[in-house]
Amino acid sequence: MNDMTIGAAQGAPEPSDIVFTGRDDEFRDLLFKGTPLEIITVGFYRFWLATKIRQHLWSHTILDGDAFAYLGTARELLIGFLFAMAILAPIYLASFLLGVEAERSRSFVSSLVGVFFWVFWQFAVYRARRYRLHRTAWRGLRFYMDGSGVSYALRAMGWGFVSIVTLGLALPWMQAALERYKMRHTYYGDLSGDFVATAGDFFKQGSRLWLGAAFTGAACIGGSAFAAIHGGGWLVLMLPVLAATAFIEIYARFKALQWKWWLEGVRIGDVRANSTLEAHALTGYYWMFVGLLFASAVAAAIALWVVLAFPPRFVGIPIAVLIYLALIVQYSILWRTYFVQRVWRIVVNSLTIHNLHAAQEVAMRLDASSPTALGEGFADSLDVVGF
Repeated sequence: MNDMTIGAAQGAPEPSDIVFTGRDDEFRDLLFKGTPLEIITVGFYRFWLATKIRQHLWSHTILDGDAFAYLGTARELLIGFLFAMAILAPIYLASFLLGVEAERSRSFVSSLVGVFFWVFWQFAVYRARRYRLHRTAWRGLRFYMDGSGVSYALRAMGWGFVSIVTLGLALPWMQAALERYKMRHTYYGDLSGDFVATAGDFFKQGSRLWLGAAFTGAACIGGSAFAAIHGGGWLVLMLPVLAATAFIEIYARFKALQWKWWLEGVRIGDVRANSTLEAHALTGYYWMFVGLLFASAVAAAIALWVVLAFPPRFVGIPIAVLIYLALIVQYSILWRTYFVQRVWRIVVNSLTIHNLHAAQEVAMRLDASSPTALGEGFADSLDVVGF
């Protein structure tokens, strides 16, 4: 008798399906209509576009027959961004003036400001996730997150220092510790979260990728030194291309590994997930993005040369500006297509959810206050909003 037969005989609950049903043409239309408006409105339409993207992703993610819902609004994001900028603008100005006045210690001032903004960036990431969770609901009940963004940022700063000193070897322990903090402050109603994946497993699975990246970097440096000493212009030209190719492949496989490790480590009460995501699952998306973006850049460069090489120049300059803006639009569309919607689809469709019955009778926490979009405003002002 196999395990499945034993489970059925003992009345074990069946695993639950989760699927993403969004169509590529719907998402493409959303981007083609919304992305140009971002340019026309000098970026302000992104709050509305981000809201529509999330509504599309959430509403087409179906768990056990019921879709998730995104309850956030563009107005919340806009107000949060404006409030955050009112706080951050004086800090930006003060850091600039301090750097101008302290000419002799400019490098020290720049380093100090850099550390501050890195810590603040971690704070923003935590608060943005808290906001998005509270605006996410399933079967009429919201997720919730408490905890301290400051405490999280200080933890991230300490782990970041350790990761730098160890040349990235401590990165799995950093991610495990930070994810544990986030998930232990995450709730679905009164059902609390946890993170049980270990850094050792992540390190063991990713060690070959780390060695590959280290070998690629060392080979590139060594090859460049050899070419400088013994000559060989072709080698100088080829090495960056080969290194970039290797790093793209390594990073794509790392992201797939990271997704699978994280998803299988998340717990909401007794609810857990298994993922069939394979190591090469995302590489095609990365190469499609790089290839299409490169083709767009080449086409834009040719078009710019044509319009600027021939008179009248005053006509060519406005056309050149339009070509540049079109390239920005193309980049935004490609990034959101391959790294948001396509990755979301393949990740969601790789999942099987277990013990979902534990979330059937859940009540909302009485102390679950509604956070504002200020945290997401900080994240957006620092350009770290997910989409």
